Amino acid sequence: MLHSGLVDYIMDNWSRIPELVAAILPIDDEVAEILQNAKLASKKSASQTMKYCFRECMLWLQWLMFLGEPAVALKNLSKMSAGRGVCGAVWGNNDIAYRCQTCENDPTCAICVPCFQNGNHKDHDYSIIYTGGGCCDCGDVTAWKREGFCSKHKGAEQIQPLPEEFARSVGPVLDALLGCWKNKLVSAETISQKNPNAADRAAMGKKIANQLTFAVVEMLLEFCKCSESLLSFVSRRVISLGGLLEILVRSERFLSEGAVKKLHELLLKLLGEPIFKYEFAKEFLRYYPFAVHEAMKETVDDTRKKYPLLSIFSVQIFTVPTLTPRLVKEMNLLGLLLGCLEDIFIQCAGEDGRLQVMHLFFSL
Repeated sequence: MLHSGLVDYIMDNWSRIPELVAAILPIDDEVAEILQNAKLASKKSASQTMKYCFRECMLWLQWLMFLGEPAVALKNLSKMSAGRGVCGAVWGNNDIAYRCQTCENDPTCAICVPCFQNGNHKDHDYSIIYTGGGCCDCGDVTAWKREGFCSKHKGAEQIQPLPEEFARSVGPVLDALLGCWKNKLVSAETISQKNPNAADRAAMGKKIANQLTFAVVEMLLEFCKCSESLLSFVSRRVISLGGLLEILVRSERFLSEGAVKKLHELLLKLLGEPIFKYEFAKEFLRYYPFAVHEAMKETVDDTRKKYPLLSIFSVQIFTVPTLTPRLVKEMNLLGLLLGCLEDIFIQCAGEDGRLQVMHLFFSL
């Protein structure tokens, strides 16, 4: 079997992992040829062909990561997880969740239906809500009181490290893949910003970045679903690669809406890891003034569509009692927010210097 042959080869050539990962991923010319051939059938066929190509690449890379059948390895990792430290179930719009004023650390916290049913909230002050996004806070001590955790989630400190045998093989391959992903994202952003006349090249760069993002995120979400130890391991590799988290935060500026939505689902999952949440919060704050400035140019609906990061993650960052004071001290959070508020007021001021109420309403 070809996959097994690749594993045998890498066992004797471990130092060549970076170049092997780069060789497995399609180069731009190959993608262009795939698209050109597929377009002869239909535009939809071209998209599906490219998606299949990148998914196939992820399968080959997983064989390298686990040195064997990926499905078997993920199943074994899943069996090793006796329980999960943090729930982190991601919600869409109008999903049902529970608030419990007895257990929550602030009014933005909520837990999913299974976590509520598996917990003890007898005589608590709780209510059912419809969500607008976000994720379940059960097991997250920064959001939910420990005595309110359900029977399946006991806190992030309960997460066991990834077994060394997996860490040794997954780490180098994952690092190489994340490096390639970052480079494609940076390239797509750079082409779209600095080469407005190179429309075809920019479009191709975005298509490649979109499909690679879909494939990588799809794979990592499956990892997170199978093993919380693997989730924690992935989160640490993401923040250890300089510049990756920064470009992931900015990616809503140049990736498609579907790719951004999928990426944000992964980031919400990874927020269950406290170290990742702090590192993400820092990048979020660096991006925040730009997003606010750009959002002031748009209508309310356009803002939410083009810059969803603000509405989705602000509540995950600014309401955490253990995180916010640290950001105030280390990232000048208060000064940043006041600066943004000042910009909004200036934007909404009329020629007479008075605030235009309707402009202010739409900006906020």
